[in-house]
Amino acid sequence: MSEHDTQAGLHPPHTDHGAHTAPEEPHPLRKNLWQRWMAWSGSFLVLSILAHVILLGGATVLVVQVVQGRKEKMKFTAPPPSAAGSAEHKVKPSKKTAAAAPAVSKRITSTAANASIALPAMDMSSSAGPDVMASVMSGLGSAGLGSGAGGAGAGGMASMPLTGLTAFGFKGSGGGGLRGHFYDLKQTSDRKPTEITTEASFRDPSTGKYAAGTQAHLKLMDEFFSQNWDEKILQRFYQAKDTMVTYQVFIPKISAAKAPEAFGVEKEVKPAHWVVHYKGVVTAPKDGSYRFLGVADDTLAVRFDGQNVLLASVLKLDSSTQFADKNMPSIKDLGGLSAGKWFQVQRGKSYPIEVLISEVPGGRFQACLMIEERQSEKPYPKRSLGSYAGYTAYPVFQTKKGIPIPPYEQPNIKPPPNAKPDWKPYENAPEVAPDPVVFPGK
Repeated sequence: MSEHDTQAGLHPPHTDHGAHTAPEEPHPLRKNLWQRWMAWSGSFLVLSILAHVILLGGATVLVVQVVQGRKEKMKFTAPPPSAAGSAEHKVKPSKKTAAAAPAVSKRITSTAANASIALPAMDMSSSAGPDVMASVMSGLGSAGLGSGAGGAGAGGMASMPLTGLTAFGFKGSGGGGLRGHFYDLKQTSDRKPTEITTEASFRDPSTGKYAAGTQAHLKLMDEFFSQNWDEKILQRFYQAKDTMVTYQVFIPKISAAKAPEAFGVEKEVKPAHWVVHYKGVVTAPKDGSYRFLGVADDTLAVRFDGQNVLLASVLKLDSSTQFADKNMPSIKDLGGLSAGKWFQVQRGKSYPIEVLISEVPGGRFQACLMIEERQSEKPYPKRSLGSYAGYTAYPVFQTKKGIPIPPYEQPNIKPPPNAKPDWKPYENAPEVAPDPVVFPGK
């Protein structure tokens, strides 16, 4: 085809050369690692995960370095060997061991039953601590916890306050007990003298009648009992600042001076013509008929559910008829105990109770309160020792389970040289049944 033809717009003839030649493929571009990573993980989630991994890794390295540094500081370097050979260190055993605990005899006795209990210092973290404490408590004698708190039963040793523990109670706010107030009848609330004065004896040796101070004391108690135990009558007199809480009234023969000592007023009060008034609320453990029994030197009185139910006293009070009942047994019939009125209770019902104890001339004091159930499930045991062997042993009245009772002490059975024909050994406290009767207190 000529150039002229081409210019004239004529196309060249078709040939097979163009049809059999494949077009050349373009070469793909090679992407680097970052481009591929971004193409695959460009999402915000993946970037967030990556950032957290980096932070956690850095934190781990930092913590390891700190810990290693502290370990290096805590390393102990052994001292250089001694020229005489390896040093030998002898360690002495600690004195606070079970073997070093204070030896406890069969029982701890004292002539002061309300003396504060000074228990030996002990390491209560030691496994031997509770055992030592239990042995001390179980061995207490007349100096024991006559009105203390605690014991091994429910709500016993675990909750027993030991500080200031005396036979009259303990200073504190223990629940379930009877709270007592101490009054000195020899002085008014503003510390002025009263007509109740101290004498060498509660009887006038010339007439055999009660001395003037004793008569005034008994008149005051008659007024108190007749006026429904109105505390305002007692509040006319000097009152100890501190109160005491007790779970039982069982105080063997002690010095009358121990009462003002227990309440912390021994410097202000001479140990004569004093009164302690306890109050509380108790719950009957079961339906039944009960009565209180007691022995006192000088006076023990009980008011239950608003009624005068027991009076035990070596002194004659005009108000004694308020506590009397028909066919009441005599003291002789009960082996030296005074009996009270029978009263009915219902299981689970709460009742107010008040107890008054009092000392007149000073010297020695005693107050022991027991209780009897008319139809007891099992008979009470008999007293086996002392001058009243064969008489019934009654259970102690308590307001909390597990309170220890001072063990019975055999009196001196040998009569003195000037003993009268009807002389009998005097017991510090009566022998009682082993199981107390508990009216839980509130």
